[in-house]
Order: sequence, then structure tokens, then C-alpha cells
Amino acid sequence: MAYLTGAEALVACLKAMGTRRVYGVIGTSIVGFLDGLYQARDTIRYISCRHEQVAASMADAEGRLTRRPGVVAVHSGPGALNAMIGLANAAKDCSPVIAITGAIKRRLQGCDGMLELDHVRVFRPVCRATFRVEATYEIPAVFTEAYKAATRGPGGPVLIEVPEDIWGDRDDVTLDALDLTPEPPPPVEEEAVRRVAECLLHSARPVILAGGGVAYSGGEDLLKQLVERWPIPVATTGNGRGVLPEHHPLSLGRAGYAGGTPMADEALKRADFILAIGCTISDMTTYEYTWPIQADIIAVNLDADNDQKKLPITAIAADARAFLAALVDAVASLSVEPRPTWIDELAPVRTMWENLLQSMRAPDRRPFSPAYVCHLLGQMLPEDAIITVGAGMHLLYPSDFIPCRRPRTFLAAVNFGAMGFGFPAALGAKLVYPERTVIAVLGDGDFMMTVQDLETAVRENIAVKILVINDNAYRVLAFRQRVQYQGRVHGSVHQNPDFVRLAESFGIKGWRLTTSDEVETVLSEALALEGPALVEVVTDPEDIPPTNLEAVMRMSGM
Repeated sequence: MAYLTGAEALVACLKAMGTRRVYGVIGTSIVGFLDGLYQARDTIRYISCRHEQVAASMADAEGRLTRRPGVVAVHSGPGALNAMIGLANAAKDCSPVIAITGAIKRRLQGCDGMLELDHVRVFRPVCRATFRVEATYEIPAVFTEAYKAATRGPGGPVLIEVPEDIWGDRDDVTLDALDLTPEPPPPVEEEAVRRVAECLLHSARPVILAGGGVAYSGGEDLLKQLVERWPIPVATTGNGRGVLPEHHPLSLGRAGYAGGTPMADEALKRADFILAIGCTISDMTTYEYTWPIQADIIAVNLDADNDQKKLPITAIAADARAFLAALVDAVASLSVEPRPTWIDELAPVRTMWENLLQSMRAPDRRPFSPAYVCHLLGQMLPEDAIITVGAGMHLLYPSDFIPCRRPRTFLAAVNFGAMGFGFPAALGAKLVYPERTVIAVLGDGDFMMTVQDLETAVRENIAVKILVINDNAYRVLAFRQRVQYQGRVHGSVHQNPDFVRLAESFGIKGWRLTTSDEVETVLSEALALEGPALVEVVTDPEDIPPTNLEAVMRMSGM
């Protein structure tokens, strides 16, 4: 037992969890907590951000990459609400985050005063769990519950509300009450494994849809063993990209809206059996359930809503890696000769897609396209480079032209689709892995929502590289207005600052690309620079990157 302030007690809990960084924006309701972090600055680095959404998204990126909860600290009321978009991204993509929010003093609770907000109630629909600390001695027990909720099952964000006066309030605190033992996943049932193995064996056109659960659990080696033993084509979700290298002959690439390949989509349409592992069959995978999937589906996933979708799914609650390990053993024990893969049936679709990509990335193509920039960038990057993207048409360029060769190397707000994720996610990723190349590929509209944190990158010496695809528009919406609303473009076109001069005003080196002539030189210089760098790619609004246009138009009712 120790006689601690609330700030000291919570910092002790963070140290026990192995926290290395806390991201946040200071406010009066958490200034006492910041003082506790100051005392622990040798072990926990505080990253002061310029907006709470940025701080939450940086914590989200850390949670995705490490599977240890990222930590964000925000002010009561307005500060917390500013962080809500970032926490919603984390919730939708199963990223463990602990949000610490201040609150008004206990004696003022219920007076409807300035900054008062019932965070526990407001954030309950977004977070896996929400908690309020009423006394200093409660902190280890509350933190235990918060940690277990954030890491339970597929993972997600939690919120801890701490009244301002608790930070300095001393009490006897039993740190031994802190229990950070992860809860075990459900046991893998032998009968479920046998049923899946038989479905794979007896189906004529099986497909595996691999999701974030494979990436987050480190199951990519077992997935590769399985599909190479019984040659099975593999499509992925957005969060599953790279679990099978995308240059592997059995890889179909990502399926679904916002980056899916026609091969993956066509495979799901033709399949007679789909094993979704580490994911389910969502609206993203199926273009809002408009893509005609007729296969029998078994989904192995830790999400509680695994079987609450609009397609008939047999749900198995299990950890992706644990289930794959059992399935690999089961397959190895069967005395069955491997059958030929049916992936060759998709060869015409692959040829069509590759021809389209080749024409788009041609250096002499007019108008100049970001496709060539991303293609060349993909060839220059090391295998472990991390790409982050925002929301909008720009994300199709890195999706199409920068293949993923490892899991957790492509970070996006896949299932919530919020703008403003890509740049802060890159900042967080670079802090987690300072030795790796981290590039944020952003649209101009997306970048302008978090541009103020260029100052954070410079102050904290976070050497991210930023590629801004500038078309002076919310292009995906302008495109839809032209196609679906008879050309009535309204509210989707705007003007931007000079991004190169803007970057330089923050102390960041910038370049502008308008033709293909200097692309290789500029990218080489930007990648070699020790600090942050920005490259603006001036883009024709009519440049439409390759996508499954048939599926997108069907989804949009066109």
C-alpha cells in the first residue's frame, strides 16, 4: 500500500502496463494529471498535440501496431468530444485505446456548470466500456477493469473519467490490486475445426477472407501454411492487408468498397464456400450487401456481432491464430492429396485489372497521375514501410499501386471512414517504430483537417513523410455528383493554400510535383531527409483511380 495522489496512482498503473507514450491536449481538468506525467517523464513521454482528434488517432495507431492500449488524455467536455471521432475509428477497427478524460470537481457534479459532461453516458455507445473514478483508492481497480475491457476479445477503446480534484487528492492506494493479466480467448472447439476442414475439403471453389484478427493475432505464418497446403485463394479485408503478401500467387488482394480488387470481389461472388477468419462479412466487404454472394459462410472471429449481419453466417467465436493453428494441424492429419486451385479461373479478371493498372501508372500518361507516383514509391519502399491514409478517393492510389507485403503496414479508418485519421496515424506509427519508413498518403481535404499538427511533427522530431494528393476537391463526392446528380456539383470543390509554402512555414521541407519528370528525384530526396517532409502531387480532378466501378455503382444505386 502506498500513500499517493490520484495522478501518481494512475501514472503507476500506466507504468505497470508498459506505457511509453501518452498523447493529449492539456486542459484545466487534467493539468494535475500532466503534473504526474512530468514526474514520470523519464519513462513515459507526453506528446502534446494541437487537436484532440489527432491525439486520439495517434493512440489508435499505437494500439493497432502494438496491441497494447494506446493512451490519450483530454480535457473535460469539449476536449473529450473532440476526441470522439478518433475513438470511434478505434472502436470500428478493434484498436485498444484507453482514453483518460478530466471532469469537473466532485462537489460541482450535477450543477450543469462549465465543462460538465457525463462522459460515462455519452461515450458508452462508442467505447467498449466507460468508467468514473470517485476516489483515489479506486484507481487500480478501475484501471484493471478498463485494461481488460480494452483488450478483451477483438479489442477496442475504453474511457476513464477522473474528476479534477482527484488528481491531487492523496489516499492509501493498494497497487497490488492492479491485475493486467490478459483474459484468455474462448477455447477452440475440435468439432468446429473439423467442420471447417471438411468444408474446405469438399468445396469446389473455396475462398479465405482474412481480416484484421489474423493480423492482430500474428497468425499470418499459419495462414500461409494452410493455403499453400491446400491451394486456396485468399482475399483480405482492409485491416487484413498483408497477412498474405499481395505478390503471392494465391493472393487476390483486398475485397470490398474503398480499395477492393476485382479479383477478390469476383472470387467472393463465384465461391461456394467462404471461410472468413479474423473478420466477418460486413457492409464494406459486400458493398453494403449489394454484391451477390451465394456461398456458404463460416466466420471465425472474436467479435460479439459476428452473426448479426445481413448474410447467413455460421459464427465461431475463436482467436484467429489459435483457430488457424488447430486447422493447420487438422489439415495435416488428413490423407488427402492437394487439389488444383481454382484461382486460374480468375486469370482473365486479373489480366484486365493489371492492364488497367499499367495504363494508369504509365509515366507518359496525360494528365499526370498520382498512380505513377505511388507505383514508383512502392518500388522504393522497404518491405516493412508503413502507409497510412485518410478517407476519400486518394486512398485508392496507395491501395492499387503500393502492395502490402506484411500485416499492419497499411493503416486506415476502414470501418468508420472518418477523415483526419491518416496524418496522426502516421505520427503515432513513427513514434512506435522510429526505425521504419512511415508515409501518410492524404487527400487535400483530409490533410486540411489535421494540418495544424505539422507543428507537432517538427517539435517532437517525428520524421514522417507526407504525400498530399491535391485536386482542390472532395473528389469522391464531386465525382458522385457528376454521375448521379446530373452534374450538379455543389459543396465539393474548394481552394487550398500553397502546401509547399505552408510546410516550410512550419519548418518542413516541401516539394511540388506537376509532371512525371522529377518524381523519382523528389521521392528519393524526401525519403532520405532525416526529418519530416511533404510532397504535394498536383492532381487533375478528372483522374479517377482504378476501382471496381460496377460494384460501386451498384452500391450507390446507379
